[in-house]
Amino acid sequence: LTEAGRYEEAERMLREAIDHTGGLKVDTVLALEDLGNVLMDTGHFEEAQRCFRDAADILPNRSPSATGMAEVLLRQRIHPQNALRHAETALNLFRRSAAERIGDGWRLGAILATKAWALAACDRGAEAREAINAALKSPAQRTKGPLAQVHYKSGMSLLQVSDDPGAREHFVRGAELDPAGRWGRLCASALQRQS
Repeated sequence: LTEAGRYEEAERMLREAIDHTGGLKVDTVLALEDLGNVLMDTGHFEEAQRCFRDAADILPNRSPSATGMAEVLLRQRIHPQNALRHAETALNLFRRSAAERIGDGWRLGAILATKAWALAACDRGAEAREAINAALKSPAQRTKGPLAQVHYKSGMSLLQVSDDPGAREHFVRGAELDPAGRWGRLCASALQRQS
């Protein structure tokens, strides 16, 4: 439902899932992380942060909560140093987790692209471009949703450093790559705002 942009239904189902996990930590954390993403996409940033924080409190060794915390700050254009700290935490957690590296290797691209966005927000453009290049070479390149996510966050990074043509190129690629998915829609929306 989230991928399809049906946020109201997704939110309702995720809240139900959280209420009915039976205390299973992994199920609760997955639902909280997904709910955080839904709330972030719909502009409910404080509640999204709370979801990511609660997920991290339950299972502190997973990278998605830290990535989500960074992105919530970046979308609001606040506290770029904190966003960078969260992105670096996510990268460290990912690198330490064999389960994530093996089972969810695509996350590396999302984390590196989030770090690029945070670096750009901290006026560290050269480092941001290096992180974008690394994200594009990561395992995310093998799957359209994760690659569209890399393109969205790369585009947002380049907007921070006033490279509008470069940002547009990433948004176009992401929108073409995954037109019906969450990240493709976010790319299309960013293109509309640029126009």
